[in-house]
Amino acid sequence: MFRRSPLLSLKMFLFFGAAISSMVVSFLPLYFQNNGLSKSAIGMFFALGTAVGLFAQPVWGFMSDKFKTVKKIIIVVLIGILIGILWIFQLSSLAWLFAAGSFFFFFFTALNPLSDNLAKRIADEEKVSFGSIRSWSSFGFAIISLASGFYFNKMGVGSLAIPMIIVAGMAFLLSFTLKDANSGAKKVNLKEVGQFFKNRTLLTFFLLSFFIFLTHRVNDSFISLYLFEIGGNEMLVGWLWFIGVLSEAILFITSFLWFRSESPIKYIIIAGFLFTIRWTMVGFVTEPSVLLSIQVMHGLCFAIMYMGAIEYLYNALPVEMQATGHMVFMGIAFSITNIIGSSVGGFIFDTFSGSTLYFSLAVCSFIGTVGFILFSMKEKTQKKVEVAEC
Repeated sequence: MFRRSPLLSLKMFLFFGAAISSMVVSFLPLYFQNNGLSKSAIGMFFALGTAVGLFAQPVWGFMSDKFKTVKKIIIVVLIGILIGILWIFQLSSLAWLFAAGSFFFFFFTALNPLSDNLAKRIADEEKVSFGSIRSWSSFGFAIISLASGFYFNKMGVGSLAIPMIIVAGMAFLLSFTLKDANSGAKKVNLKEVGQFFKNRTLLTFFLLSFFIFLTHRVNDSFISLYLFEIGGNEMLVGWLWFIGVLSEAILFITSFLWFRSESPIKYIIIAGFLFTIRWTMVGFVTEPSVLLSIQVMHGLCFAIMYMGAIEYLYNALPVEMQATGHMVFMGIAFSITNIIGSSVGGFIFDTFSGSTLYFSLAVCSFIGTVGFILFSMKEKTQKKVEVAEC
């Protein structure tokens, strides 16, 4: 059935692939806290793991472009994820835990960008909305987060290993049913990758994206702990992620109504302002119910930002460089931000408070938004000059 329906196969794969992420983001920090790790140690674990992911993501993207396959690279990545999960839950030594985390993140950090790259290409081939396919990742994250919240509230977060193995195993089995995507006729080489890093416009785009996505990644790492700080529990953590990612899924699946590919930067600017408002509101929260209400803004912020950023990136890159470019972007927007955000965020959280952390995020997202306004103005000026010269 899946082989005859490539879109159905891809949607189910995205669902379970995102389910892995939901457990890593929502409950792995709580698992470590339950086992006696400090907030700073938890932050360092994720920072060290994603430091490896920063190197790994461009490597996996280059391998995908070089060998003209996304599907086979995804299968290899999932094998590594399964081994990493089994290894992490066997350990009690902090040093070995960091080593296992680095191994796990070498593969895990590649899964979502490779999956999104495949989804974007298949969407273009099938002439359907990328957001309508990408929404299944959000549904997977939301539904599994909610179900996990009920499960761990009853069984305890110490039982995290079994659910993680089950969802990773499902994603692995579904990966064999995926349709591979067209990667262009030309094979990419290292010289072309080098030219990619000399493009000043793209580098500026990456830098400005960093400021806004940094706030998103810090929130991913510490929102569960912040909820506990103001009186929440495991069940509310599940609801927190369910509400946020369900709103994201709704935005993605309805993107054909509101998203227009002609001017992606304006969506990034809108999202930047929304992020600034959201973090300011979270900084004033003292009740779990209020935090859950504000979480509705997650979909507005992330879906609008992500759709705008991916559309701009794919418009700027040739098809044979899209996997590499996508992975470099994800490395900057998600891995570097996670390294810095987890370390600095953990320090701010431990030394000051969760409120101070979120007020800092509001300032950071505002800086990125102003940068994108200037970036958009410069691009419009350049286009007018090009038209005048023609």
